[in-house]
Amino acid sequence: QQQAPTERPEEKRTGGKLLHLHTAHARVPIPYVTPGDMFSKPLKTAPASTATSLLPSPRKLALYGVLGGMTVAGAIGWPVAVAVGAATEVITREQAARQRQGHERAERTETAAQPQPATT
Repeated sequence: QQQAPTERPEEKRTGGKLLHLHTAHARVPIPYVTPGDMFSKPLKTAPASTATSLLPSPRKLALYGVLGGMTVAGAIGWPVAVAVGAATEVITREQAARQRQGHERAERTETAAQPQPATT
């Protein structure tokens, strides 16, 4: 008396061949915050201020809300809303990076232009 081989959930038999299915799991760090953490640390390093710094600006949140509302109302399709939101994020990050580079260049030229103290 033979027992039928047990199949694992991630394996499926198709036409006498074995098909292995792989899934990707994104690693997203989720901060664990307790009420004690909110008051025991300085304000600048408190988890709440860290979490709020990760949120988009109120202007971007409004844009994403409008896009979501228009999608739900059927005014635009969800792929269009995703494309507009992603393009907005990419453009914003690119502009911020260019602005940072401009500030760094300005600081370097100011430092180079300052007279160095004479050493004797």
